[in-house]
Amino acid sequence: MNVKWLFGRKKPAEPPAAVKDIPRDDERRGPVPPPPRTPHAPGVSVLGFGQIPDQSLLRWGEGSGGFFLEGEKGKGGAWALLVFKAGGADDAIATSPGDVLIWAAGAAAARAALSPPGARSSSLSLEEIRRPSPPLLHHTKRDGVAGAAFPGITGLRVLARLPEAGLAVLRFGPPPGARWAFRGVRAFAVFSGRLAAFDGDDVKEVRAGALARVADPSATLYLEAGNDAALAVALAADDFIAALG
Repeated sequence: MNVKWLFGRKKPAEPPAAVKDIPRDDERRGPVPPPPRTPHAPGVSVLGFGQIPDQSLLRWGEGSGGFFLEGEKGKGGAWALLVFKAGGADDAIATSPGDVLIWAAGAAAARAALSPPGARSSSLSLEEIRRPSPPLLHHTKRDGVAGAAFPGITGLRVLARLPEAGLAVLRFGPPPGARWAFRGVRAFAVFSGRLAAFDGDDVKEVRAGALARVADPSATLYLEAGNDAALAVALAADDFIAALG
């Protein structure tokens, strides 16, 4: 028996626990401690798709429409359209409910230029806005397989992350996970089932066919799926935080 082989070979040293347990930068959106609860509530307002105010509404075709959201200021002036109901009038861009279209810099300015100074904003058509705008930057499909799942967080998927636009597109469910904790979510639309949004001490139910807007995305937002059919699409800042709550 080779005694030297048994006793002379040193076992490789393991890294110190404090270093070994620190996640890499690309893993920090996985199962990490949730962000602490903020003293101020996120300010969640819930509206049916038919109640979206004109200044946040885009329409095209008969009965088709979506929720309009500008990207983060200072990041190119991009804007996003979260589709509620798709129609057949727009042959250039085929959409389905839950799809998100993101246009590059200049589109938001073009939209503002279509409204007379001092006039109340009104809903505009997709054709009116796209005519003077740059090409489409990104088109995410609600049920697309692109994007990335969150390790350890069931029912959460990043469909797109665009730092140049200051925006990210997330899908919640199915199936539901435990309670989620977020920072940076600006709005989400529910297409089936229901979600519960914790707005401070108030719990607001968001059912299919409704949009929830978050007045202060810097506040911690807690969400829970109301059933295993819950499915929603969210618009968030590109540097959002997500964890189990």
